[in-house]
Amino acid sequence: MKLKKIYTAAAVLLLIALYIAIFCFSGEDGESSSALSRRVTDALLNFYHRITAGEGEYGPAVFVYGDVSLEGIVRKAAHFMEYLCMGFLSYSLVAVWHGTGVKGCLLVLGQIFLSAGLDEFHQYFIPGRCASFRDVLIDLAGGSVGILLILAVVRVRAVVLAKL
Repeated sequence: MKLKKIYTAAAVLLLIALYIAIFCFSGEDGESSSALSRRVTDALLNFYHRITAGEGEYGPAVFVYGDVSLEGIVRKAAHFMEYLCMGFLSYSLVAVWHGTGVKGCLLVLGQIFLSAGLDEFHQYFIPGRCASFRDVLIDLAGGSVGILLILAVVRVRAVVLAKL
């Protein structure tokens, strides 16, 4: 029981930190947000260049395929990963205290949908930003993967314990 309480406290603190980070990222104006995405994209391209082609800088992150830029992919991946973590932490709390089940999954999916919707609503009022239902769906997909990861962990744990 003590371990459950310690885990709960740690997971709740991580969730609070995650919500604060999401709120702060959403509060950045369009120019600041794009600058951060460009820096991350440049760092990823430079890292890729170093491991595949040797030393030196790759140059500007201008990779574009159709109307999709690498920077855009990095931004959407960030959305996905933030909410993957949210789904993982939230559903792990449900699993620890109530076990796994459809009700818990639906509850956490509702939490993620509401959080993503409020995040996009917040962005609507930030200069240079806009609200996007597509981002809500990306966030929901990330949260769903987080839930699936917990289900996989629970399943693997059950199999391992059954063999002991």
